[in-house]
Amino acid sequence: MELTIKELADELAVSKTAIRKHMDDKFRSTYTIKKGNKILIKDEGIELLKGQFKNQSASATRKSKKETGNKVSVKGNQDQSALLAEQLDDQRKQIEEKDKQIAELHQLLDQSQRLQLDVQNKLKQLENKSANSMQTKTIEAKTADEQDDDHIPDNYQPTSANGTHYESTGHKKHWWQFGR
Repeated sequence: MELTIKELADELAVSKTAIRKHMDDKFRSTYTIKKGNKILIKDEGIELLKGQFKNQSASATRKSKKETGNKVSVKGNQDQSALLAEQLDDQRKQIEEKDKQIAELHQLLDQSQRLQLDVQNKLKQLENKSANSMQTKTIEAKTADEQDDDHIPDNYQPTSANGTHYESTGHKKHWWQFGR
């Protein structure tokens, strides 16, 4: 029994275009007959096309099963995402606690450094006081010794190695000219 493309499309519940896509030149020359304006498909061609569409419907069934599986996995993913969201909230709370602890530790460290600086300043002051008192004692002792050891006459003039007296040249030398 020969069928037209439209009749076969209605029987397989597909469009005429879908059937035409499966009909290449070799298929047309082997399994079709042209009567007037209509293309009739022979029984062998009908069986071949039905087989091709069954394979497609089987893959469509597999796709629908996958979609059903995807729906189940979506539900599983929603459960998983809820669990992950809960874990994320817990981690945020832990991070906030750690931030507070870090802030407190920074404050304590700052206070400790200030106290240490104060102690160092007080030690320096004490050392300066003791050094000043030691210097005044040594200065007093030196002045007493100098008064006893001062044997240089007031009219003393330094002499050079050849015995001549140093004379002032009359002009001032700057520090950068001392090597000349």
